[in-house]
Order: sequence, then structure tokens, then C-alpha cells
Amino acid sequence: MSEHDGDAPAGADKRGWSALFNLLMLVVGGVALAWMLRTTSWHELRNVLSGVGIWAAVILVVELGGLVCDAAALHAFMRPEARMVSFLRVLGAQASGRAINVLTPLGALGEATKVTMLEGHAPRSRVLSSIVLHNVAVLYLNVTIMLIGIPITLLLVDLPHSVKLMIGGGLAVLVPAMIALAVMIHRGAASSAVGLLRTSRLISAERATAWRAKLVDVDGHIRELHKHRTAGTRVGLVFVLISKLLSATSTTLIMLAVGVELDAALVIAVQSVGVLITWISSVVPLGLGLADGGNYAMYSMLGAGGEHGMFVTMLGRARSVAIAVLGLGAMAGINAHSRYARWRLHRKLQRLRAARAD
Repeated sequence: MSEHDGDAPAGADKRGWSALFNLLMLVVGGVALAWMLRTTSWHELRNVLSGVGIWAAVILVVELGGLVCDAAALHAFMRPEARMVSFLRVLGAQASGRAINVLTPLGALGEATKVTMLEGHAPRSRVLSSIVLHNVAVLYLNVTIMLIGIPITLLLVDLPHSVKLMIGGGLAVLVPAMIALAVMIHRGAASSAVGLLRTSRLISAERATAWRAKLVDVDGHIRELHKHRTAGTRVGLVFVLISKLLSATSTTLIMLAVGVELDAALVIAVQSVGVLITWISSVVPLGLGLADGGNYAMYSMLGAGGEHGMFVTMLGRARSVAIAVLGLGAMAGINAHSRYARWRLHRKLQRLRAARAD
């Protein structure tokens, strides 16, 4: 038996676990989507969709443009290993991960889905570091917008004292958290995370040492967000910015579609305070309940009418469901194609072995 033959079972076992995880996520996503379609008030949603007409298609196209930019950013972050995986597969993984994040609480399972869908086509360390780099870049951008937009909102709008206290408390938590994250990235984000696991005695000292050795390249790649940026990282950051602009455009189009009278205070508040509401509501799939109440209160305080806040929430939810359906479809297609490709390879190997035996 050759060395290559001896390594094959381990690789096949890893691919088998990845395929099983992806299949499980596909089932979980399908069940979650069916539950949401059953529990959401689609009678009211249909009225909103029929009222906005062609706006719904325009919003979906803009949102898909943002999805493509996110995939382009992830693909750029993977350079030079990006040549090992096609952009279409990265786009499919990004769409699949976003669908799972939308349909499951806390938006974490989708990131694991991206890893398992890409790790067989590029080094796992590069896939992992690129996904983390993309997520941290998006986080930095959103927090920057919040830190600029929230104080402006407080100056332009006379918010209730309780809301000011809530925003102040949120910033008091957010700012130190971002500083801590920046320090972790500077020191080595992955190594710092392993250190926390070791300090908590969740892993042994030997395993911590082994993991740190494997994560050196991951830490170096993520650190490019702060300094010594390569061409791939710079291009990726540009795509992250374009994606954010398209997302802001999509949100603004939703407000226009439901008849909200736009002004500077409302737009700034939605793009800053609204992001905070979205983060809080992500603890439940599609933000059911939390996003509705939060947007109703915010739009009421800003003079745009609480009912408009509800309409914006429902139309935004319809947008998310549409993207989730497309993402699950892409995930099913990619998994089916991968299984077919493995079946064809298996058949080819069988024919070669039979020919060699003859």
C-alpha cells in the first residue's frame, strides 16, 4: 500500500463528516423555513408586498448585489489560495451560510457551514481565517457607523430618557468589547481564543500547544486587517464597503417603498440604531417579535409612524426569506453536485482498478 493510499481514509472520513454536517444544516434550515412560513402573518405580508409592487423586485436585486459583493470579498481574502476554488462555489457557500444564519438563532451555524463547504477546495486554515477576516471587517464597519450615527441621532432627535439610557448602556458595552477584540487580533485572535479555553481548563496544555501551532497562519492573516495588508485583503475590504453601501441602499428603498417620508435624522437613526436593533433581534430567527416591537418604537419616536416601522420590518423579513430560499437552494445544488462528482470519481476508480486487474 502506498503512502497516498494510507492517507485516503482519513481524508475521506473528513469529507464524510463535512457532507453529513452540510446535510444536517440543510435539513435544519428547511425545517426552520417551513416553521417561519407557518407562524408569520403572511396575510399582512402579502398586502405589503402587493402594495410595494415593482419595488420588491428592485430591493431583491440590490440585496443580491450585496450578497455577490460579500462573496467577492471572501474570495479576495483567500488569495493566493483563491485560485484553488471557483468564485461560484464561494458565492454558493456565502449564500448557504447566510441562509442558515437567517434561519437559526445567533447567526453562528452559518459560518461553520461556509467552512465545511469550502475546506475541501482550499486549505482549511485559509478558509477559516478568510471567513473570520470578512466577519471582523463587517463588524468594524457596522460599529464605526453606529459610533458616528448614534450621537448624531441623539443630537437631532429628542429621544425618551429611558431610550437614551439603553443606548448609553449599549455603547458602554460595545466600545470596550471592540477594544478587546482589537487587542486580541493584534496579539493573535485564534491563539488568544485557545488561551481562554486553556485558562478555563476546557482543553489540556498539550492540545492548546498543538492548536496554537496550527493557528499561526490564521492569526497572521487576520492581523492583516490592522497592518501589512496584502493586495487580496485590500480588495476584500473594498468589496465589504460596497456590500455595506448596497445594504444601506436596500434598507432605504424599503422605507421608500412603504411610503416613509425620509429625512436625515430618520436615515441616520435607521442605519445606526437600527443596526443595534437588528443585532439584538438576531437571538431569534428572522427577529420575530423583537424586530417588530423595536422598529415600531423607533419609527414612532422619529415621527415616521409605528405602522411604517412594522411595514418596514415585514418587507425586510420578506427580503431575508427570499435570500434564505435562494441560499438553501444553492446549498442543496452544491451538495447534490458534490455527491454526484464523488460518485463519478468512485466509478472511474473502479474502472481503472478493473482494467489494471485485467
